[in-house]
Amino acid sequence: MTITKKKFPFHIGMRTLKTALAVGLSLLTGYAIKSEYPPFLAIGALGAMESSITASFRGARNLTVGNFIGALLAIAFTVVFSGHLAIGCAIGVVIMIVACNMLHIPASTTNLACVVFCCCLTDMLSTSNPMYGLLRFRDTVIGTAIALAVNMLIRPYSGAAHTKDSIIKAQKAMLPLLEQRVLRGRIPDLRDLRAHINDLDRNVSILLDERMNKSLKKSEVAHLRGCQQLLWKMRDALIGICCIDTMPSPSAENLARIEALGLTREEGKTETILDGVCAPEDSVVLNYYLKMFLDSNEYLTMMLEL
Repeated sequence: MTITKKKFPFHIGMRTLKTALAVGLSLLTGYAIKSEYPPFLAIGALGAMESSITASFRGARNLTVGNFIGALLAIAFTVVFSGHLAIGCAIGVVIMIVACNMLHIPASTTNLACVVFCCCLTDMLSTSNPMYGLLRFRDTVIGTAIALAVNMLIRPYSGAAHTKDSIIKAQKAMLPLLEQRVLRGRIPDLRDLRAHINDLDRNVSILLDERMNKSLKKSEVAHLRGCQQLLWKMRDALIGICCIDTMPSPSAENLARIEALGLTREEGKTETILDGVCAPEDSVVLNYYLKMFLDSNEYLTMMLEL
């Protein structure tokens, strides 16, 4: 009897758990230091928790700069817009966004800094305490420090093995697509393949960007990038083959290489959707892309075995 594992519609990863832990610790720290508004520590933790240590430091730096600008701007606006909160917040947000854009701070961090600015301005106008903004800036800095500590000490992201598995999975997924197009005359849907390879690109980029995780070897990451580039070449060749609107036949050499991969043409099951007149140029283009695909597949297999 085959046991089928139940698939949940959601996934709770390590980053999610670490984010929750950082937020919880930040709130507890806020209560311990008797902060008037502990959620500001949580805002700092949320802004600094990223997929890698290097990205977390970058996020903490951007959030600290953005929140400092917001706190100072809120202090200044308590004098200028003392009786006009809505106007002050609107103008201040414009200034915040422009300033953060000039400093190349990402939009997500800019939004958090704008939240800090609006909250500081609202509370300072109601309490008449100009130090409120600096206290809230202090809280966000503590929250970012807690998030950095959590991300560094608890299973720092090292997705090399997962990325390699994803490359192998994408390589295997392309072979049936090639079989459908070249041997069965069908037009496969490549959207899932493109999305998967784009996710791989993001994962490898995260690994290449990591500078502070000593468990990641540069040679290993460079090897994964090389494998991913061969995967790109296979994808581009497959797209080129699928763009041919006729059914040219593969050369004897390419056909033998395809069959060596376990791909076969079933007699009587070839579709006739692409029934246009096949010009000699179509065969040249097909075999050019087919050779590119097969060569890249062989090189990728060799590299994955290293």
